[in-house]
Amino acid sequence: MTIKMLARVTGKGVPLVLVPGGLTGWLDWEQHAKRLAATRKVVRVQLLNVQYGLENRSLPLDYSVKMESRALAATLDELGLNEAVDIVAWSYGALVTLDYALDNPSRVRSLTLIEPPAFWVLHALGKLDAEAEQIAVMPWTSRDEISEDQLEQFLYAVGFCSAGQSARNLPQWPLWAQHRQSLRNIFVVSKHNDDPKRLSSFQRPVLLLKGTDSVRSLHQIIDLLAINLPQAQVMEMPGGHAPQIASIDRFLKQMKAFQASVQD
Repeated sequence: MTIKMLARVTGKGVPLVLVPGGLTGWLDWEQHAKRLAATRKVVRVQLLNVQYGLENRSLPLDYSVKMESRALAATLDELGLNEAVDIVAWSYGALVTLDYALDNPSRVRSLTLIEPPAFWVLHALGKLDAEAEQIAVMPWTSRDEISEDQLEQFLYAVGFCSAGQSARNLPQWPLWAQHRQSLRNIFVVSKHNDDPKRLSSFQRPVLLLKGTDSVRSLHQIIDLLAINLPQAQVMEMPGGHAPQIASIDRFLKQMKAFQASVQD
């Protein structure tokens, strides 16, 4: 049976696919979609790990980044998006989308990746240091239940919380806690591997976005992707690991300018 992602489609016009992060899913893009739907056909997909977490279902035993990327392909097929499209993705969703793009380069018009945890790039190019490995390999691999303590540990690891700050006191905490079972996917991030040669053969324009004050290893990943992807450019914006949310106006302006510059 072909596994597909859930999708929400709003607006009319040239398609734009938004792939969310791995914690709160398509809610990440809710405000962006409202603004973009005036001129674009906006497709928001829900990652499998988020869907399964909200439904309190265990992930399949063979769950992987590749399963997510194939589910993305199946969803775009079902929606009839067979031509090359603009895709924007964040965090774990950006890792999934990078895999999808490398598998399906002819179906990508442009690619915007925001802080993908593509630790395989560091490993493959001999740049995985102890700090990056500590983040890539979380000290828990639960498939069944994610505690609030584990959620808090994750939020510190990716830079949503600074030292001495309590994640539980942040206004986003209730929403994060509601979605914490999404983090059952965490074990596949460090297990995912790929070949850097696939990066050098990808000939579509790529915008790589990093957030000021985000985690150093995520910046290292972006810098290496920029070196190895032939048509990549890097931008930095305020907002830590979520610059597209913290700096939404600036992000949308730069994203639109980047996509408008792409030659079909």
